[in-house]
Amino acid sequence: MELLGLIDIPLTWMLVAGCLLLIYLYGKKRNRFLSDYGIPGPTPDIYLGNLRQVVKMGVDLDNKWGQEFGDVYSVYLGGFPLINVHDPEIIKEIFIRDFNNFSDRLIFDLNDFPLSTGIFFETGATWKRLRNIISPTFSGNKLRSMCAKIDECAVTLTKNLAHAAENEEIITTKDYFGAFTMDVIASTAFGIDIDSQNNFHNVFITQAKKVFDNNVLQSPVMSLIILFPSLQRVAKALGFSSFPKSTRKFFVSSLKEMITMRKSEPKEEQKRRIDFLQLMLDAGDNLSHQDSEDDKSQSQPPGSQNGNKAMTTDEVLGQAFLFFIAGYETTASTLNFAAYSLATNPDVQERLTKEVDTVLGKEPADYDNIGQLTYMDHVISETLRLYPVVPGLNRAVSKTTVIKGWTFPKGSFINIPLVSLQRNADIFPEPNKFNPDRWENADLHQMGYLPFGQGPRMCIGMRLAQVEMKIGLARILQKVQFDRLPDTPDELRNFTALGTLSNKCPINLKVVLR
Repeated sequence: MELLGLIDIPLTWMLVAGCLLLIYLYGKKRNRFLSDYGIPGPTPDIYLGNLRQVVKMGVDLDNKWGQEFGDVYSVYLGGFPLINVHDPEIIKEIFIRDFNNFSDRLIFDLNDFPLSTGIFFETGATWKRLRNIISPTFSGNKLRSMCAKIDECAVTLTKNLAHAAENEEIITTKDYFGAFTMDVIASTAFGIDIDSQNNFHNVFITQAKKVFDNNVLQSPVMSLIILFPSLQRVAKALGFSSFPKSTRKFFVSSLKEMITMRKSEPKEEQKRRIDFLQLMLDAGDNLSHQDSEDDKSQSQPPGSQNGNKAMTTDEVLGQAFLFFIAGYETTASTLNFAAYSLATNPDVQERLTKEVDTVLGKEPADYDNIGQLTYMDHVISETLRLYPVVPGLNRAVSKTTVIKGWTFPKGSFINIPLVSLQRNADIFPEPNKFNPDRWENADLHQMGYLPFGQGPRMCIGMRLAQVEMKIGLARILQKVQFDRLPDTPDELRNFTALGTLSNKCPINLKVVLR
């Protein structure tokens, strides 16, 4: 084909050039989605969006983009348009008042069944039904009955730390806390003893670590999905999963075996069990019985679903997997950061130790006496303020909504950057300082501190995590103290940008006997 009668260009090359132009124009249009609604933000690259800047910057501790663009600004993670929100009043609308328009999370829709039936991943009516079933398993009475098991695990943790102190070892604290939380979840959720504290390479730990060490950008398939979200359907049809294949296979087979064995036990033995697995199975049985009685008394319209429908075996499996994974990483990370904070603030550690001595003495930690550890509450709150395990909370926008003059369009996603939000100097003076005293009579905005989320979708395991952390720290401080090393930094700033909050360099400390 001749161009202007001067150059003879093959038709194939003309078509290729045309396709490339269309791809370029589509990418430019995609990157205008949020700016068309008046939402400012850093300039995105074609198709990459702001992914390159996010990875390079890491966690934005100083809220540099917020300072430049304001409390509401856009960030494109490949093909996912995110609206970062720092305004507490807007956050309140999103999490509570307009919850129905922001009820779901940003979740990759891949071949993850049955693990994807966990309540964290579910949406809409299914999420609400599961929440109603699971919530009673985290009641005060249920947690009280589990404290003895948690304390047993904490005693083992303390013995291991004391042994390290006796041998003057330098320890990677996350290894000890990760094994502790894995043992707690195994015993309180499933009634099994996996003794990972005496074997840091226990298969449950190695497989759980793979979930959090699985950097999505290291996977070509996941990288493509981030750039082109519509490829999720193709990837799902081809069998690609969000989780490593070996991890998925291990947990599915292990949990199925646990559920099968539990269902085959005599009723008398099941009644004696107080772990979460049994509580979920009992809740399912009770709801199934109630549904049966309801069916006898009234007919159901065709196609209707009972909102109290019991969990299926696959749904129980999904919740079980979530307990293992979430219960392992979140609490272990918080204890890890708490140990660092105590080592670098010896005055805080001394005051906390005195409180433990006064309240507990040498007695075991239980549900009642840990409730009297007020200063420990402040230490944990301050740890979670500076180092929230989940650095950002996200919500999908299911209906275009206007809040305080800002339009949040359907198809976009809200992101609440917790690290910078909880280091807001207007809410927390000297925001980078570890200061538990700020929680004395703290008069804070409800949405200025959100380590467990807020509203109907806030963390369902919050109370268990708090009990577990307090028992663990109380037992440790009865016996040992944490000491910094010569190269321990005064401030942690080098965090990974994607996934859970983790320091790029492991936290190493010394422990010394009291």
